[in-house]
Amino acid sequence: MLHELGHISALLLFKVKPDLIKVSFYGIGLKYKNNLSKIKEFIVLVCGPLINLILFLVLKDNINLILLLINIFPALPLDGGRMLKLVLPKYYRAVSLFFIIVLCCLSAYLFIEYHIFSLILICVYLIAFNINELNNG
Repeated sequence: MLHELGHISALLLFKVKPDLIKVSFYGIGLKYKNNLSKIKEFIVLVCGPLINLILFLVLKDNINLILLLINIFPALPLDGGRMLKLVLPKYYRAVSLFFIIVLCCLSAYLFIEYHIFSLILICVYLIAFNINELNNG
């Protein structure tokens, strides 16, 4: 929740009100009209993971480190994917696909060697979300 508060704070700083705050099985999502410049949009996107970084540094807890790493992952709909699309609009599909493949390989390894399957769930979610996005490239 503090992560989304980082995004909301940046939006309010730029005098943009969020349209919708959606709570789902996958987490909390924020919808707003995207009439910001690229710089302002990037700042809004980075403010969520920045909160996780600050909380990790202050509290020394691994959950905020994990949330930071997940959220900066370069695939849509995550903040990292949205930042990538903003900065590299021509190449974000290829870069996202590469990182999703790497993540799938890592998750398979963790499952086979250590019986950890939670990363597989993240891979399935990212693949499902990105099927249309990657096909439209």
